Amino acid sequence: MKSQNDINKEIAITTIKIQKKFPELIKYLNEIPEQHSTKDHEGINTNDLEEYLDSLNDLLATYSKEY
Repeated sequence: MKSQNDINKEIAITTIKIQKKFPELIKYLNEIPEQHSTKDHEGINTNDLEEYLDSLNDLLATYSKEY
């Protein structure tokens, strides 16, 4: 399993990719719903980060196919 640090790095890389290739998508990054943390944990956990990364990758993949 990836560490939170590794996932955060991937999120940063993916976000930069979106900014460079498709800057028009930046406005949608804030619209991606935040996942609520599990009841057992306070704050953001590894699963939350992975889900966010997946949503970024889906956004990038879908948009790049269409445009």
